[in-house]
Amino acid sequence: MDRKYKRANYVTGANSTLKSYGLSGKKKKKQALLPQLRVLLALVGIVVLVVVVIAYSLNGSGRSSVGRAMRIGATLSQNVMPFGDSVIFYDGTTLHCVAATGGNQWSYQIGSNADYDATEQRIVAWSGNDLYILNNRGRLIYNNKMSDTIQFASAGEEYIAAFIGEPDNGVVTVINSAGQIVDNVTITNQTLLDIGFFKSTTTSSAQETELMWVLGLDTTGTVVSTELQTFQPGKLSTGKSSLGEYIAYRIYYADGVLNIVDTRQIMHYNYRVLEETSPTLIYGYTMEDVKTIGKQTYQLLIPAQETNDGYRLSNVRLMYGNVDRVLHLPSECIAAKLGTRSVYAFSENAVYVCRFEDTSFIAYSLPVNITAVLGMITDNRVVVASGSEIYTIELPE
Repeated sequence: MDRKYKRANYVTGANSTLKSYGLSGKKKKKQALLPQLRVLLALVGIVVLVVVVIAYSLNGSGRSSVGRAMRIGATLSQNVMPFGDSVIFYDGTTLHCVAATGGNQWSYQIGSNADYDATEQRIVAWSGNDLYILNNRGRLIYNNKMSDTIQFASAGEEYIAAFIGEPDNGVVTVINSAGQIVDNVTITNQTLLDIGFFKSTTTSSAQETELMWVLGLDTTGTVVSTELQTFQPGKLSTGKSSLGEYIAYRIYYADGVLNIVDTRQIMHYNYRVLEETSPTLIYGYTMEDVKTIGKQTYQLLIPAQETNDGYRLSNVRLMYGNVDRVLHLPSECIAAKLGTRSVYAFSENAVYVCRFEDTSFIAYSLPVNITAVLGMITDNRVVVASGSEIYTIELPE
């Protein structure tokens, strides 16, 4: 047989160390222990592998990565806002709209010490007495110097509303998409908190009409109370109601109902501010995000105490239809948002994804370490801060 094909080596002569053609007693004992040592080492290897896999699943390492991060040229101090499939920011003199991939789409100069609000269709910006209304392509629709200081403004799909005057004594001016003033609502004996728009059918029209809500704090009585009014722009008030001593911090319209969220509950009213159904208790949670997809509205809540600085998210609460579910996160997170099909929870270096119909998360590593989540834009992209720099990141569905 050719030597190179031999499978073993043989001892062919006497040797003092091998005890004449054989192994010594100690060597034999060591050889007998070798199979046990191999088994033990294999078990240790398996345990180490399991520990590594668990650690990777907790911090997002070892998982698939999400899309690359695109730096958009804004900084965290520049009032960055998601805007449809783009991002808007204000650099101190100019409003910029940047694509999710980083290319500048348009810019418009609005002066110093300005602020703005936006929907996917419209932007309203103000600086001192100057009011600007732009469409989503950055073209000016309206510009005027108002009679007094503009406290704040809100944009809807068809209208914008600007609160002009003193914080507790002013006028809400409503302007349509053609730049015409259609309403002036006087505010007295209350501190105006917020203005917004929603679409609803009314008794006079089966077609959805854009209506306006106005939230104020009534300080004339012995007990401070929150007051909600609704208006049909260009027409009379459509409703008014006291909401009690708890201050509402979020209002949104879904499933034919105006939902008012305070620290204890979600109250459900129709457009005339008449209660439709009993409140939904959410004590201990804060409404973080709301998204309507098709005919279904998803509501994401986070534990109330975890909204303060220094706290981290350990769970989130998802509500839609008849579903009210608490989802436990694989590790502590800094923020959570809704996508088109999933809940996203973010740690500094990972995003955890849970489909709406599921109960567990899948971890993905992020291409940059993040310090804040500013919001979602279309196509499941998230706008984040990494230190002072702003990025967009495409997320898995």
